[in-house]
Parts: sequence; C-alpha cells; structure tokens
Amino acid sequence: MHVAVLSAVALVVLLIGAPIFLAIMAGTIITFEAFAPPIPSMVIPQRMVDGVNKFSLLAIPLFIFAADVIARGQIGARLVRLADAYVGHITGGLAIATVIACAMFGAMSGIGPAAVVSIGPLVFPALVKQGYSRGFAVGLIVTSSTLAMLIPPGVAMILYALQTNSSIGAMFLAGLMAGSVFTVVLCAYAYGYARMNGVARGAKLGWGQRWEATKTAIWALGLPVFVLGGIYGGAFTPTEAAAFACVYAIIVECVIYRSMSLKEVFFAANQSAGTISVLLILIAAGTALTYYLTLSQVPQQVTKLLSGASTIEVLLIINVVFLIAGMFVDPNSAIIVLTPLIYQAALAAGIDPIHLGAVIVANVALGMVSPPFGLNLFIGITTFKVTYREVVTAVLPFIGLMLLVLLIITYIPAVVLWLPGLM
Repeated sequence: MHVAVLSAVALVVLLIGAPIFLAIMAGTIITFEAFAPPIPSMVIPQRMVDGVNKFSLLAIPLFIFAADVIARGQIGARLVRLADAYVGHITGGLAIATVIACAMFGAMSGIGPAAVVSIGPLVFPALVKQGYSRGFAVGLIVTSSTLAMLIPPGVAMILYALQTNSSIGAMFLAGLMAGSVFTVVLCAYAYGYARMNGVARGAKLGWGQRWEATKTAIWALGLPVFVLGGIYGGAFTPTEAAAFACVYAIIVECVIYRSMSLKEVFFAANQSAGTISVLLILIAAGTALTYYLTLSQVPQQVTKLLSGASTIEVLLIINVVFLIAGMFVDPNSAIIVLTPLIYQAALAAGIDPIHLGAVIVANVALGMVSPPFGLNLFIGITTFKVTYREVVTAVLPFIGLMLLVLLIITYIPAVVLWLPGLM
C-alpha cells in the first residue's frame, strides 16, 4: 500500500513539472509520515546528509569538473586526429576513428554527453563529406558517446559502487571489459556499413605524420594512463585520482595546449557546479528513499517475490526494468532509485554484484539514446541541427547493436568479470 502511495505521489509531482528529486522527496516524506513506525521526522534530513557525507563521493563532482574542462579544450580534436592517422585509410576508417576517439574521450571524462559536444562537430562534417549518410553519422556519434559511461572513470560506475558498497576499482575493470566489447561491435558495424555502401577511404598517412599526430595527443593520452595506473598501482584512491584528473586537465589545456584561459576554466567550473548540485541533491533524496524502503522491508519483499525465479529470469527482469526506466529518467536517477530495490534480490539469485553493476550501467547507457526521452537524443538535435524524428531514426540500428552487447554482458558474465577477477 505504502509503495503504491509513494509511487503515485512521485508521479503526480513529476507530471506538474517538478524536478525528479522533489518527486522522490515528496513521495518519501508523505509515505513516511503516513505509514512509518513512530520515528522522529528529523531522521529524514539526517539520512540525506549522511548520504552525501562520504569521502569517496567526491570522486563524482571532481570527474565531472575534469570532463567539463576537457570538453571545452583541444583534447577531443587531438584524439580524433590521432585515431584518424592510424585507421583512417582502411574501409570505414573515419567512422572507426570516431568510435575510438569517443572511447578515448570517455576514458578521460566519464561523461557521455561531453563527447557529443566535443567530438561531434569535428567529425560530423568529415563523415558526411566522405560519403556516410547524415543519419549514420548522427547515430554513430550519439551512440559512441555512451562508451564514456562504461569505460573508466565512468561516473555511473562510481555511483553504482557507492550505492552498493562495491569496489570502485573492480567496477572500473568490469566497465573496461564491457566498453571494449561495445567498441569492437561498433567498429565492426562501421566497417560493414562502409563496405556495403562503397564509402571512400581516406588517404594513408606516412609514419612521420602518424608520429606527429601522436606527439600532439601524447599529453591527452597521459590522463587515463596516470589516473587508472595510479588507482591500480596503489598510488592513490579513486577520489584522489579524480582530483589529479582536474589538475592535469587544467594544466594540459591552459599551459601545454594553451587552448583555454583561466577565465574559461572558471566558466567550466560554474557549469560543473550546476550539474554537481543537481546530482548531490538527487543522491541525498535517493538516500532518504532507500532508508524508507529498507524500513518498510520493500527490498526483502522484492527478494521474496523473485525467490522462485532462476538467475536468467532475474537478470531478464532487471534488464526490462532498467531499460524502461532509461527511456524516461536520467541514468543517475535510475541507478539511485532502482538499485536498492533489486540489489538484494540479485544477490539472492547468485548474481555477482560487479556483474550486476556492469549490466545496470549498460542498461542506463542504452537509455541515453532510447526514445522518447534519451538525453543524448536532445543533445544530438542541438549539436547537429536535426529534427527529433531524424535523430531517433538514426539511432535505431545502433540501439539494436547496444541490445546485442547488453545480451553478451548479461548472459556471459565472464566477459566483464575476467579482468576484475585478476585483482
């Protein structure tokens, strides 16, 4: 009864146009006052403060700031040039270079939409000029940008790890494996598309030109090397790595590449502050919701409801729930609200928590390009000046590819657990 009331209140608040964190809080507070045991109401704000009072949580805002700095600078352009220098001459080379550049950009930023804005305007005209259709170019860029959610340091991976008290390092390794599978599938599709449609190949560059492209990108490539190498080498924690990423990105863009001024860094910080504020409020609201659901034993009820289901069936239910959620809410909200509900049931079904995290993040990444409200769809509309219908039509084949990758990740756990298992 109380869950139905909570959901109804949240839905009504959403329908009147309120932010999702207000919808969560309204439903939580009303049902808490109406159905909870006699506990002081002050416990709700206390739980909200506890939810954001975590040292490890600092990694998220710091990586967001680093991503905004990178998105405003020249790192994206240098990555595109580097990837094109090495694979641009093969069939589908420019499209493959786009995928690789988005993957490398994701390894620096952890934020998907940043790749659309940073890399998209660089490669979109070149793709169309070389013979790729506008729809293919838009779909490829918008979809490839979601690699940033899987490849470390994906913010969604960090958020899941904090929600479940899982190892952030292990989640990063699982995400790296999942992102690698997705990258290979996208590159294979790009090759097949170019071959079937007779797309012209780019000129083959000499090793001197390739070395020049490598030199111009070497500082950009150093960011994921130092960040991930520092984490797994034991030099610093993920939170410290995030702080290092901010300093490194600012030094590279402002001092080495000289593509940004300190004033532009301030503007990037201002933009990041808005994003971070919304996310922290959402985490606080989600913590209050999780507390109330735990108090009401909702996760235990979900576990009991799914007790007779097999592991395959539980994974299927989880996929369906997160796929539907991803069509309507942002990835962070889906992870914060739904993970506490299904986590205990997944563990009871014998699902590894690291495997579960990879499955959930892959689902919300797919939600970024799924109609009707996938965030990347609207960023693509703004960036490439296309209509909503055009961008939805463009991503449909790529949604099919993402579903294939999701099936691989879901039902072949060794794909994502192999590398974490070596830790």
